[in-house]
Amino acid sequence: MASFREHGFFRVLQPQRFGGLEGPAITLFRLQAILAEADMSAGWVLANMGVVSFHLALFSPQAQADVWGADADAILSSSNMPGGRLRPEPGGGYRLSGRWRFSSGVDHADWLMLGALREGDGAPQAGACVVPRTDVRIAADWDVAGLRGTGSHAVEVAEASVPAHRFLAHEDRFHGRTPGTQVNTGPLYRLPLPQLLFRSISTASLGGLRGMLSAYLAANAGRTSMMAQRIAEDPYVQDLCATVDADIAAMWRVLEGDLAEMAAAAERGEAVAVSRRRVFRLNATRVADRCFQHAADLLRAAGASALYRGSPLLRFFNDMLAARQHAANQYELHARNDGAALFGQGQEDMLL
Repeated sequence: MASFREHGFFRVLQPQRFGGLEGPAITLFRLQAILAEADMSAGWVLANMGVVSFHLALFSPQAQADVWGADADAILSSSNMPGGRLRPEPGGGYRLSGRWRFSSGVDHADWLMLGALREGDGAPQAGACVVPRTDVRIAADWDVAGLRGTGSHAVEVAEASVPAHRFLAHEDRFHGRTPGTQVNTGPLYRLPLPQLLFRSISTASLGGLRGMLSAYLAANAGRTSMMAQRIAEDPYVQDLCATVDADIAAMWRVLEGDLAEMAAAAERGEAVAVSRRRVFRLNATRVADRCFQHAADLLRAAGASALYRGSPLLRFFNDMLAARQHAANQYELHARNDGAALFGQGQEDMLL
């Protein structure tokens, strides 16, 4: 984490006006995948925390100054589940209480962005709020089989004060009426945030699968099976490795094409049609499942030697299993919703 900060990795999507690079979104995901080839947890944390910088850029300029004004290297972890309640305080602002799970990288965060329901007149309004690390208690519960290095612990907040400028409603973000884009006017911040969130959760699996394939090829290039056959000459193994290699390339082409289409629309100042955003989301959320299925095939083809705890194949497999379990990678729900929309039965969906 210290090295990532030193080399500006967390600044890729941070606004230039606060010392960031304000670079293309694809840069963050390429960097994530490269890191994930060695360690999926490293890639996972980098992109998850890097995308929070993008989210903060949509908040009030004062909220951005609260975080980056004194320290341009300040980083944020998040939990987007609506685990908190914001109750209005006399004189303005809110009191926040709640509990959230799965805040990746929280041990290293200076601030947190947490999903919350803002109470007031009418139904509670869903959104996100920003709180300093000092207001948060970490409940260290991340004892898991995969992605162990992400440190995705639960967090709790008890009666913290949140100024009004540190809340952003999901509805305002979805409709492009965020206060941050009044000062961060570059096309980057016209990209739909959920599209980046879904890719931050799935792209680590692409890097992990590439790393697993490389480890498999290295381990089996000169090995023979118990039947005294060279594994590298086994037609099943050849077919499997070629298929995995080709599918990685295909998924990357889709990822880059989807982001390029959104970036081009942002450059023109145009909104991306919701129908296209549905396709982009499903493309993103299917990645983890496809990578996990390939990982299972590679692990099976590796035989019993892959069962040892020190096996890189087992580590990659467990990490891709953990990634597949993330709520955002349950693509079946999105596929059903998107299929219903094709039949004219769609409902309002702000996770696009």
